[in-house]
Amino acid sequence: MNPGAESGGTYAADVLGTLASGLGVDSMESGRRALEAVRARSPELVMISEQTGEDLVTTSAGFIDMLLAALRNDIEPPWLSFEQRSHEFGRLRAAQGLPLESLIDVLAVYRRATMELLSRPIQGKPHYEEIINLAQGRLEDVTERLTTAIARGYLAHIDEEHRARESEMYGLAAIVTAMGRSLDLPETAEVALVEALAALRLSTGGLWLRERSSYKLVHTVGLDPDQIDDFSRQVGPHVKASASAVGRSESQVDRVSSQEWNAMRAQLRVRGRTVGMMTVGTVVDRVFSASDLLFMAAVADQVAIAIDRSRQFASEARTDHLTGLANRREFERVMEREVALAERHGRRLSLMMIDLDNLKRINDRLGHSAGDGALKLVAQQLQRVVRASDVCARVGGDEFAVAMPETDLDRARDVATRLRRAVDQAALSMRAPGHVEVSVGIAAWRPGQDWQAVYQAADSDLYEDKRRRKTVRRWQQEDQPAIRLLGRAGGRRRVSGA
Repeated sequence: MNPGAESGGTYAADVLGTLASGLGVDSMESGRRALEAVRARSPELVMISEQTGEDLVTTSAGFIDMLLAALRNDIEPPWLSFEQRSHEFGRLRAAQGLPLESLIDVLAVYRRATMELLSRPIQGKPHYEEIINLAQGRLEDVTERLTTAIARGYLAHIDEEHRARESEMYGLAAIVTAMGRSLDLPETAEVALVEALAALRLSTGGLWLRERSSYKLVHTVGLDPDQIDDFSRQVGPHVKASASAVGRSESQVDRVSSQEWNAMRAQLRVRGRTVGMMTVGTVVDRVFSASDLLFMAAVADQVAIAIDRSRQFASEARTDHLTGLANRREFERVMEREVALAERHGRRLSLMMIDLDNLKRINDRLGHSAGDGALKLVAQQLQRVVRASDVCARVGGDEFAVAMPETDLDRARDVATRLRRAVDQAALSMRAPGHVEVSVGIAAWRPGQDWQAVYQAADSDLYEDKRRRKTVRRWQQEDQPAIRLLGRAGGRRRVSGA
């Protein structure tokens, strides 16, 4: 070995170590200059840092400090700390969506800034080339080590995201499966909240249903009774959002927060209609990422579909499919409730029964589609003549009934008269097939009666009305031949007199 070369190498290492030790105080200024190069090489990093409030000058100076510390020969560099800081840097930038190649370019910028910092004081001095070559070799090794740590942090986040998305997909599948098991609305709300909270690793949630222009809270999870009002007020339907998800989901998801809760809130939409609102959150610190918002939107779409399906099922279970009126089961439930209210509060209550007299004749002569048209005509006119507080129902094939709270017999008879007139006029104007006629029976509730007694009384009155109308029609039919005969005779007399 050449003693002179060994002495020169030691000298270069000593000078380099001394330089690295003394230049640490200039790293902030170098960080500022490096930031301009970073802006040119990775503008997206600078833009994200400005949005998040990160001091990128301090970040740049920190990496330059690490590179300088690795060149010192008076201390052992804290490699574990350096690698941990680089690892977290890689994780953070992966979470922000920056490409790994940009991070490697930025680290190269910091290495060049460190070389400029080292070369400036020894420019033109003895052993300059030797010192610079030694610095370049060592910095290459250090940069490779930091690059590896950054890449590991970056890939660790990607792996976690992949596993999280996989877990979310399983969670979404569980939500779809669980909500598909029931068409009961309260059970759907319970399942939606429990499964969404489990998939998102949250603890608290509430679900509101849209009713006209307002929202009604129907279910909560993870809330004590004395917390519900505060939860609704702080992160409920009317709270202003701080951020929203933008994606393909129909349901819109917002990030909302308060002094107590960090939450995501979804406006549940299906086919352009808002059917409800769902908020899920936690009282612990939690920063929701864009992927969290998008996953919540996917969950919200499934919840919206389930709620809409449950509502349709509930409506169909209470509604006659042909006329849209209440069905018999729903009408019995309404009458039981109205009788209880009338008994408790001393209110009046009347019941009107309607029968489409000639439905069988229309079906036999013109077909069942014509009969359906006649039933729809009666239902439409019935809804026109009654009040909004009255409940109309189709209780049999050709029978209708109306529960009329706060109504006496005289007013019920007036409604019956208007109904007959409306049916006659509508049948003429709409050119209804066949002659549509109705019979009507009316009864008033008396204290002590149950709803079945009122129903039987109205049904008896309906039978009497139907019998009277049949008698009138028979008389009219018996008189028709004599009337026609008189008409023909009178015509002949007029002819012969001419």
